[in-house]
Amino acid sequence: MSMFQSDQDSSDNGAGPTVPDSGRAVITRKLRELYDAVQEEGIPDKFLDLLEKLDEAERKSKASGE
Repeated sequence: MSMFQSDQDSSDNGAGPTVPDSGRAVITRKLRELYDAVQEEGIPDKFLDLLEKLDEAERKSKASGE
């Protein structure tokens, strides 16, 4: 059962759930708000440190391979 189907919806014609245009607009707006909020969060310092260490290890590996 799809998350958009109710318990009473016994039709199983293979078609996806039908969402009215007003519902799509709300979903679209909420997804954009969530995406914008995630973009504004920035990258945690621990993650930036890890990326720096990986870059350094890659540089060392290339230098020793030459």
